Amino acid sequence: MSTRWIFGNQLCMDLPIIKEADKENDVILMVEAKSRALWQSYHKQKLTLIFSSMRHFAEELKDKGYTVDYRKADSFRDGWEEHKNAYDSREVHLTHVTDDRMRRAIEKWEQELPKEITVHYEEERPLFLLSKEEVKDRLPGDGPWQADAFYRKMRKDFDILMEDDSPIGGKWSFDQENRKPAKSDMEFPKKRTFRPDEMTKQVMEEVEENYGDHPGSLDSFIWPVTRQEALKALNQFISDRLPLFGTYQDAMLTDEPFMSHAVLSSAINIGFLKPSEVIEKAEQAYYDGEAPLNAVEGFIRQVVGWREYMRGIYLKKMPAYKKVNVFDHDTDLPSFFYTGETKMKCMEQSIKPVVDVGYNHHIQRLMVLGNFANLFGISPQQTSDWFNEMYVDAYDWVVLPNVLGMALYADGGVLSTKPYVSSANYINKMSDYCEECPFNPKHKTEEDACPFNALYWAFLDRHEDKLGDNPRMKLIYSQWNKRKEEDKEALRSKSRSLKQQLAKGGLG
Repeated sequence: MSTRWIFGNQLCMDLPIIKEADKENDVILMVEAKSRALWQSYHKQKLTLIFSSMRHFAEELKDKGYTVDYRKADSFRDGWEEHKNAYDSREVHLTHVTDDRMRRAIEKWEQELPKEITVHYEEERPLFLLSKEEVKDRLPGDGPWQADAFYRKMRKDFDILMEDDSPIGGKWSFDQENRKPAKSDMEFPKKRTFRPDEMTKQVMEEVEENYGDHPGSLDSFIWPVTRQEALKALNQFISDRLPLFGTYQDAMLTDEPFMSHAVLSSAINIGFLKPSEVIEKAEQAYYDGEAPLNAVEGFIRQVVGWREYMRGIYLKKMPAYKKVNVFDHDTDLPSFFYTGETKMKCMEQSIKPVVDVGYNHHIQRLMVLGNFANLFGISPQQTSDWFNEMYVDAYDWVVLPNVLGMALYADGGVLSTKPYVSSANYINKMSDYCEECPFNPKHKTEEDACPFNALYWAFLDRHEDKLGDNPRMKLIYSQWNKRKEEDKEALRSKSRSLKQQLAKGGLG
């Protein structure tokens, strides 16, 4: 008897571990482990998504003729012991996992197995375009690396949007065309949502019962929990929303957490959608004249470039990477990150959808929440923990590089060439949030001044020793150094006052 063990983010029928299974002699093991759900205080939406998706996947496997042993257990170890006793398995097949903590747990479990049980590993493709060794080989040395060079090589090697050896349209990136703000009265096609079926409703009840003290709400649940639903979401994005994605991908509007974004990351990261098929559908939309090149290239870059690049950084730099903190930030994460109840309109608009459904789009994550955390000096580890806990698409391998490396620059430039910090000007330009906010984006030190302004300049001042020689920041430092000393001190004083307010529970 052979066991083929599938974890909750490997729900893909095209995995070698499934395709090569002998339906007559192999058993597929799936363990819904309570201890794993308690590694961190995960959002109720995230737990519901994973458990419901696993149960639906198990039923689909059974329908296809596989023998499935689906177990609810206190831990993976307990689930395995119960399975082994029931099936007397002597051979176990696993798909490699990227997440470092899970990998170490599996290694410890394997070391404790009796010698008569053999463990075999399969690669993670098609969950990723590159194998573990392939992605690490594309990032030689210890860094820093450049995402653009990585992306260009991926485009060439996989022949994506290419014409001979040149990119279609004559440019590798159309990012400059994808930064337009949206007017407040603009309407975007709604994303495809899904009503919970009876199985999902049962999971929701169990999550409320067993994890009722976890953050987030289950008042509504909109996520695809099967491949069939995920494909419907993908097709609706390609036909209805991809055409607008490029131009407005950096825009933010009140009560519009989805805009024209794909909102497919949870389905891709859980295994329902293969990155290769997502790329192919987007590319075909361009060839068929259904979506402009700037939209298609911008979307594909997120999948073929950024997603694979994040995984490579994680594999190269863990486990030390999780502790990076180049700026020595140690302020505690404010409690309103779990409620969205804050006077700052941009923060409220960015946090509320995370509390409600476990999602907001990437500019809210980067230029509002990450920006806030960096300027206030919040602990990178507390910030990345929050992202890992609160988002339905979050896994350690994608959260740590995105948050620690890109949003917070806590790795000192291993991943990104500059910190993504800004004053209120960026948010005011790219959103309509400031129109209804009690803080004035034009004021810097006044009572009603937007906190981002003084904090931004104080951040640059505080870290000039680390950032002053950065070629991409010399212009802004030249502006800072031209200021009168009394103006500088006023901004420093305002920044100190804001941090004191936050420490006392203010701004909420």
